[in-house]
Amino acid sequence: MTTTPPEALTRDPAAPQIAQSLAEIHSLGAGLFSRALVMVAGDLSFDEAHSYRTPVAGARSGGTTRYSMTDADDAGRGYEGRVDRAQARMSKQDSEVAVLQEAWDWIEALHASFPHGAGIRVVLIGNIGPCTGCKARLELFRQDLISVFGPGQVIVESVYDTSEMFITKNYSQKYEDYETGTTNTVSTTYGYEGATVEAVLPPGAHQSVSYWLYRVM
Repeated sequence: MTTTPPEALTRDPAAPQIAQSLAEIHSLGAGLFSRALVMVAGDLSFDEAHSYRTPVAGARSGGTTRYSMTDADDAGRGYEGRVDRAQARMSKQDSEVAVLQEAWDWIEALHASFPHGAGIRVVLIGNIGPCTGCKARLELFRQDLISVFGPGQVIVESVYDTSEMFITKNYSQKYEDYETGTTNTVSTTYGYEGATVEAVLPPGAHQSVSYWLYRVM
């Protein structure tokens, strides 16, 4: 990677924290990992009272949570109208599911103490972009935040640093709990078409770090 000219560096005040989280994720080695940065009223202290850095979660850490989209008892929060059933099922244990639940639990516990009219920004960070199913979960998460903070007060973003903006993969998946037990090919896309490149020079570093960023709508 070549050094990024100063004029091309992002002015995002959270960029150093994003770069640090990406470094922590990559230090874990092989695997798919995620974390979220939750910032209320622009706070960057991550003191767990005004902003929160979730633990890093790995693949298969999700499950039956608020963002699984597969729990039949969770009326109105299922995959219907959001994504194919196969997409929801194959990704229900992804790291993003656990991270969104962790972020929501913190917000739900503390939102009454936040300043009146404060906005919130949540950045989901991973070493690969969210799959099709987890994109739908991010949209659901954003809707939840709007219900708490109000329209115009919510920013939800996805950050990842794969070499390509997005990549589509096909998987053969057997659904043993379906009536037929047949094998289907499921196509999913990791990352977002239309993501932008952000670059930051971390404190003390001699080389910039770049990543993809996409604002969820």
